[in-house]
Amino acid sequence: MTDDATIRLAHGENPIAALRKAHKEQLLLCDRLEEIADSLPDSVNRQKCIYAARALGPMIRGVHRFEEEVVFPLIAERLKGDTQIEATLNRLRFEHCEDECFAEELIEALHTLGAGNADINIEATGYMLRGFFEAMRRHIAFESEHLLSKEALTETDYPKDGGHPQP
Repeated sequence: MTDDATIRLAHGENPIAALRKAHKEQLLLCDRLEEIADSLPDSVNRQKCIYAARALGPMIRGVHRFEEEVVFPLIAERLKGDTQIEATLNRLRFEHCEDECFAEELIEALHTLGAGNADINIEATGYMLRGFFEAMRRHIAFESEHLLSKEALTETDYPKDGGHPQP
């Protein structure tokens, strides 16, 4: 998801449906990263590494920006009586920052792997890949279970015409 796509989502598309779609895209990328990790050390598809490296940064930054600028404010408004919601959203913002830093390191490793550079530590790269996609899957599962649940915010809370959420 690019910054342009994020901006379009913020101006009219149903943000909950858009976030669910973005989560699916992120999970597909996690699957690709797992395939790369499973292929180490002897069966690396260098093209998949380059593709994943190119997709990773813009997708992660775009989804995080969309969540923080569009979805989190909707959830905070909807759940304003919940004393824990601000702490939860702040924790997720912090995780976003950590994920983006980790993604930058992973992008560099994927480029190195994709270039066929023999100097890369395969074992460390495998751990990096697994650490990233497992953390991403947990993060998405948490958001789905706790923020996009019926009790939090559903697609019907946000009108299809791009208006404001229902109180």
